Amino acid sequence: MVELFASTSERLLGNRIIFAFEILALIISVLMITVGMIQNKTSQTGLSALNGGNDELFSNSKERGLDKTLSIWMFSLGIIIFVSTIVIGIITNVLLAEAAAS
Repeated sequence: MVELFASTSERLLGNRIIFAFEILALIISVLMITVGMIQNKTSQTGLSALNGGNDELFSNSKERGLDKTLSIWMFSLGIIIFVSTIVIGIITNVLLAEAAAS
């Protein structure tokens, strides 16, 4: 009976950790959408990649100021959401393996 209680409390703790990481991923994704909408658009249309209309492909332009800051934020948020998704997957697999074993 004690082993059953311990495994139930461990599963509850695991579910709470997964829920916390899911909320973190949700907040990060909303932040990524917001940063993406604020970023400066470099091309005129979204279809310029399909029709070969990228005039700024070989131009020597560096990101400065707000554009560079937003680019760094987007990259950092992308890494955070990637890592949190991997952690969610690992914890879920561990919990499912423990549930199948008991």
